Amino acid sequence: ATLRVRPAGALVSTRGHRVARRRADRRLAARSDYSTNDRDVSVEKPPSDDGAKQTPVKKVVIIGGGLAGLGCLASLSGHKHINATLLESTRVLGGRVRSKAALGALAWDQGASYFTAKDPSTPFAEVLRKGRADGVVELWAGGDASPGARVGTMGTKEEAGGHVLDESSWEPFAASKELYVGVPSMAELPVFVAEKVANAVRPEASWLGDNAVPGTPEYLTNAFADRIQALRTQDTGAWPANVPHSGSDRNWGLMIRCREGGHMWYKPWESDVVVLATQAPAAAKLTAQILKSVGADGDGGDGYGIASKILAMASAADRIRGNHCWSLTVAFAEPLNLPYEGVMMKEPFDGGIAWFANNSSKPGRPEPGKGKGAQTAGWAYRWAEVGTSLTVGQGECWVVQASPEWSNERAEMSPDDAAKELCEAFLKLVGRSESEVKPVHVKAVIWKFAYPLNPAGDPSDDSKRYLFDPDLGLGACGDWTSGPRAGDAYDSGVALGRAVAEHLASELNQKETSESEGKAR
Repeated sequence: ATLRVRPAGALVSTRGHRVARRRADRRLAARSDYSTNDRDVSVEKPPSDDGAKQTPVKKVVIIGGGLAGLGCLASLSGHKHINATLLESTRVLGGRVRSKAALGALAWDQGASYFTAKDPSTPFAEVLRKGRADGVVELWAGGDASPGARVGTMGTKEEAGGHVLDESSWEPFAASKELYVGVPSMAELPVFVAEKVANAVRPEASWLGDNAVPGTPEYLTNAFADRIQALRTQDTGAWPANVPHSGSDRNWGLMIRCREGGHMWYKPWESDVVVLATQAPAAAKLTAQILKSVGADGDGGDGYGIASKILAMASAADRIRGNHCWSLTVAFAEPLNLPYEGVMMKEPFDGGIAWFANNSSKPGRPEPGKGKGAQTAGWAYRWAEVGTSLTVGQGECWVVQASPEWSNERAEMSPDDAAKELCEAFLKLVGRSESEVKPVHVKAVIWKFAYPLNPAGDPSDDSKRYLFDPDLGLGACGDWTSGPRAGDAYDSGVALGRAVAEHLASELNQKETSESEGKAR
């Protein structure tokens, strides 16, 4: 049996208040049949005298709650020898699978517009099937969608004043290309993966890890890995002099920062494996921080035999180059009455736009003119926005994504200026003017490194979809190790999770074999 409490000093808020039951801790610490481990923030009762043996548990921390991190979490779920914890720094899961709403009846998928599965045998294709059966995924176009959205490709032609759509070049997507969307928004799928596929639980920030059950992962949003330090080396077992963890048998020490309820909580953490499920620039920054923790110089000479391996992963992440993407969310008081719901522009992107879609045409979205508008908006929305919206939260919603060239050139532009310029380009492209159709909402966000140009791995080979050094207990996955699609990132995470689970199981088996041989002698 295990009794878990929060020992004094293990968890402290920024207001300086100790979050611990001090009296209970003192009583438990005074008892000879219990021992306190501050790093594990638990008080564990040792095995009973009846010979029952506790199964050793390995810890894995996943940094990043996009589809890659969620795929890794799902792959680690159910393994009784693993405690997996996912940390997402933003308030929601999904990474670039992101949706937004305004005024109660306006909704956009401002990141990924749809999901596809290149191969029905992939883990991501299985997730889409499960999501569809559960009602959180529906078919938008292609396949047996009824009625299917009109989605295809189109080029431009030059007219006085700029480039407009060349409707004679319209080519619909093949019916075999199935486009899936989350319902009622794309953001539903990441939550579904975390809670239904990975069967993960979301504890309160102050209780993260305290009551973890092996095989049942945990996840937390608004959680940051402030520091990552190497605690030991696999080669020599030597301890870096600047790391005060000489009693640990794990590989990594972290300081986790969690934001919840107006407080910021800090919690020390140790892990056998760290998975970087982030964008390439973030992975490069984190691995550089790890290098610093082992005292490595620029040549990777640390004296502990691990810096060169960390440097190799840091270099792989640092070499990745990617295009940015400005994404416009716009709503109009009256329908645009365009004869299509989604258009992938043909290169060259003369109009500065690569893709646009009628978000209101997707299943489960508010229909223009039929929503309750600001009545359902809640106090989170500004009264100024409610007052200036002519339709009070009702309108046809479109998502417009700029071309890589347009986005890269304007990477430092303010969101307001980018939104205005992109909206003008979109209206010009579709042959409309603001005098005809009044925008009631115009916002823009930039996705940095949205399309990796030189992925570090090979998406055609599961063993090369990720980076993993078993000796270090350090891995990386995501679109920058596999491919640009959401499914590529998810499958990358699943493949890495499987590799981590196999490695940790092998490590435990080797340890048990070694202990058995020692007893036999």
